[in-house]
Amino acid sequence: MDKFLRRKYTSSRTDDEEPSTSVTKNLKKVVKRKHDEDYMKYGFSWCGDETAPRPQCILCGDQLSNESMVPSKLKRHLYSSHPSCANKDKQYSKRCLEQNKK
Repeated sequence: MDKFLRRKYTSSRTDDEEPSTSVTKNLKKVVKRKHDEDYMKYGFSWCGDETAPRPQCILCGDQLSNESMVPSKLKRHLYSSHPSCANKDKQYSKRCLEQNKK
């Protein structure tokens, strides 16, 4: 049992030296999603910068992050926050957007 608890350090480096390993850091690739016209059927338009648009709910005005510009997350917002408008068509969203712009 003692041989498992004791470790032999046969390294020639001192404690001040950093280990010389070639560790590469895994950097996350940042994905900037673009707005699609099909997102209107979920009640979302876009706002902000054209290179990194943010989805904005037409009905309540909430702005979500760019990472949330996925149809499943937009649909979840529509069904959880606006269940009465969930079965409306794309034209209803366009009319609401025109009213908000005025």
